[in-house]
Amino acid sequence: MRSEILIGTAGYSYPDWVGPFYPQGTRPDRMLPYYATRFPLVELNFTFHRPPTRAMLLKLADKAPSAFQFVVKLPQTISHEQRPLDLPGFRHAVEGLKQRGQLAGVLGQFPPSMHCSRAACDWIATIAKELAHTSLCVEFRHRSWDRPGLPAWLAEHSLTLVAVDVPALGELFPAGWRRSTALAYVRLHTRNATKWHKAGPERYDYSYTDAELEEWAEALARAENLPRALVVFNNCVATQAAENAQRFREMLARRSEPFEIVAPPGVPAPQQTSLFG
Repeated sequence: MRSEILIGTAGYSYPDWVGPFYPQGTRPDRMLPYYATRFPLVELNFTFHRPPTRAMLLKLADKAPSAFQFVVKLPQTISHEQRPLDLPGFRHAVEGLKQRGQLAGVLGQFPPSMHCSRAACDWIATIAKELAHTSLCVEFRHRSWDRPGLPAWLAEHSLTLVAVDVPALGELFPAGWRRSTALAYVRLHTRNATKWHKAGPERYDYSYTDAELEEWAEALARAENLPRALVVFNNCVATQAAENAQRFREMLARRSEPFEIVAPPGVPAPQQTSLFG
């Protein structure tokens, strides 16, 4: 079986990427079309702070090629505040992308304050039922969820367990390869324990070494019956995420495993010629 690997970053609309990643002068509305020439997948994190509408997501999709894929993050009103009335509107929003074949999945990142309890499991099961058929993926932040029966319980609800790369801190859900469904989802955050409790983006100020990336390449290579994997870099301070994502793709391409590394669907803009060379 060939494993289809999609690699991308958490977000794409970063002003400080203009110059190092985006061509100088790139306007915000031109960032996604250019991004799609470099990566086949993006994780939309702005939806965590602002619940998306269907029109909003379709407008974004209009800027990308039809083969480009999106992961949409659950709004905090659902993952953190547990507001059931927000679920139908979110489902309606992401179904527009699904109908276009551009929804790679939905990401539910649950807070450290959500410990493994019956009430928490009931809420996650409610989300799973409401968002059935959206490839819902769940990321836990508290170690209490690290239980032997977790993958099987998630599989019963058709939920994909997110494998994370995070610092080795006692309260955190541990790093390493995890999987509960045919889909694999890996999110690389940082390994810098000293900055984990910093506010804002400073937490994710980290650049992965080749040796650290190789650990994840090996994990993908050892995985059995893996039809598809999403690998997302969330270390988006400066252009570290984009650089690490591109480097990881290069490393996978050199390996002998039957990986099908999905290419960016966008077509690079032609270079402007000059009479003066």
